[in-house]
Amino acid sequence: MSSKSGSKQRILGTAENALIETSRQHQGHMKVGEVLHLQGPYISLDMLIAAINRLQRRHPFLRSRLENNSTKPGTYLLAEDDTFSPKILTFARKHEDRLNFCLQEWRNREKEPAVIGQGLVEFWLLQDPEDHDNENTFTEIVIIGEHSICDGISLSTLAHELLLSLSQGDANMFANSLACPITMEDAVRQSLSAWNRIATFSKFLLAMIRWSVANNRRVARLPLGTVDFPLDDMAKNSFTGLFYGRLDKEQTQTLMEKCRRENVTVTSAVSSAILCSTSMLLPNEDAQLTQLVMAIAADTRRRCIPSMSNNDLSYQVSGTMAFALPTNNTPTTSEGMWQLARVFGNHVKTSVDAGQTLALAMIMGKLYQKNLGAVTLRRAPTCGISNWGLLPFHEQYGKWQLHEMIPIGNMVRMPMPFFLVQTVNGKLTICCNGSVPVVPLNTLESLCNGTIDNLRQMIEH
Repeated sequence: MSSKSGSKQRILGTAENALIETSRQHQGHMKVGEVLHLQGPYISLDMLIAAINRLQRRHPFLRSRLENNSTKPGTYLLAEDDTFSPKILTFARKHEDRLNFCLQEWRNREKEPAVIGQGLVEFWLLQDPEDHDNENTFTEIVIIGEHSICDGISLSTLAHELLLSLSQGDANMFANSLACPITMEDAVRQSLSAWNRIATFSKFLLAMIRWSVANNRRVARLPLGTVDFPLDDMAKNSFTGLFYGRLDKEQTQTLMEKCRRENVTVTSAVSSAILCSTSMLLPNEDAQLTQLVMAIAADTRRRCIPSMSNNDLSYQVSGTMAFALPTNNTPTTSEGMWQLARVFGNHVKTSVDAGQTLALAMIMGKLYQKNLGAVTLRRAPTCGISNWGLLPFHEQYGKWQLHEMIPIGNMVRMPMPFFLVQTVNGKLTICCNGSVPVVPLNTLESLCNGTIDNLRQMIEH
């Protein structure tokens, strides 16, 4: 952070500013969070506060407040304050309600926007107060962050470090502060010369034109729910529907082994399963005239030179060129789904090799600013995917066992299903979410179940 007026301040980048504005204008839209399901001794509030305090010493954004940038109206900065305490909420819930209480509470609170003068990360602690003396109880810890300062990878690393801090593990990690992370735009500038930035972006524009010419069918859309409000008001009138599908350790291992044999990534296999599940819910009469279009999020850290660490709590998400598939070409057999996975993987590799992830990173802020306006289905793809990958969690943290981590998010302004994919401690989880009732709950549930069924079919045949 740069020093100014005796305090340390970090001015937000273009994408970060747009994401803050999105949250403030549209009911907290795009916030992201993680629910940690733990089993072990009862965790007191003081224990959690102490663990978070150690974490604050390491991460500048955890000890910073959101402020207006007086030098450039309409933009924001983070002001570091060593006395700052992040928001921590505690919830008393019954032991038998542990699996559903947290998600219901998220529905009640997801629309809280970013607030000037406050931090951008908050923590929840959920337990049964009657388990106060129990050495083997169930606890949920939730970490929620504004997307402007975190993404799935960096938030997962933060959650892992919080559990290390709670269990008094690796004390040296918390002895010193990390440097303030640079913005995604600055990371691209450091990676490419001015000439290479122009060349990369020019090639990207040409690729977009070629994509539009080659994929000129109408975008296939899942049937929307019947609502009595305009789509521009969907953030006020909707909530985020969340459905989870899981593969156990054995199934996940089998999937990864088969992906290696088929020479595809897990992302490609899951994307194929999603596309095939989606096609089953589309009206049959549209198949000859439409195409499935999938938006693909991509982490920029490994694309930068030098590559960036996952330890920095920051937003580093771009994308690739969207993937398009004529609806009537969607396979129904396991062999066909693996072939589709190879086609999808080749598309992503071609996009990444052409520098399109860095090209998109240069303009993500502009794209988010554009999305602040009216909701237009014309620009929306059929669905989207973000694979957080193999995350850094352990099964055991001192006396606590981590049973599961599930992602949550605010998608109240997302007029399409969006999939989050992750692998934690050898188990693959998908989260299918969207804005309900614009995207009906039964549609999200069917998509989630269909995707898992397709993955099992791909594993078994």
